[in-house]
Amino acid sequence: MSTQIKKDIVCPACGQTQKLEMYTSVNAEENPELRRDILRESVFDWECRHCGYTAQMAYPMIYHDPGHGFMICLRPSGAVSKAEPIPAVKSLIKRSVKNPQELKEKILIFEAGLDDVAVELVKNAIVTVIRKTFEGNIHAYFCAATEKEMRFAIFIKGRQEPVYQTTQMAVYRQSQEVLRALDYKVPEDFAVINSKLAQRLLDEYKSI
Repeated sequence: MSTQIKKDIVCPACGQTQKLEMYTSVNAEENPELRRDILRESVFDWECRHCGYTAQMAYPMIYHDPGHGFMICLRPSGAVSKAEPIPAVKSLIKRSVKNPQELKEKILIFEAGLDDVAVELVKNAIVTVIRKTFEGNIHAYFCAATEKEMRFAIFIKGRQEPVYQTTQMAVYRQSQEVLRALDYKVPEDFAVINSKLAQRLLDEYKSI
């Protein structure tokens, strides 16, 4: 079941206090409209009714998709819980993310039936190639996949619009082979699967 609360916040522009509606938990099957708004990146949008100031107000949220068997914890602070796995959700894929963009990406990956660790290895390969041409921060996000290829949105520092890049599914399958060679096992608790992990795994693989 999805849960909504209201919290008082102060507008950083005009200083007026007003209520912010927050979804602390979202069930994708029971509330598909919330899933849609998360994928549109609009569920966290906020506008001050006094002065019109707009901002993205990210807050902690649990996203649960029973049908696809995963649960994602959005923690904007970046803090990761070290608590023991909850028995009721032990069989689910569990991930922890730090912003709405990562939440959206994980949803798309798991709905596509893909392994997000292998996807991170693919992203690492793509970003490594792009860095030969562009300097600064580069972030890649999974968008979609077909039987033959995967599509990513690449955000390059200094550019407002993303660059879209496709790669063959063969690269994803090669990444799966790397994980099998390493005998990698995802932690049972809400794991953080990101570019840092991908680089560490590749470094381990090169040392075999």
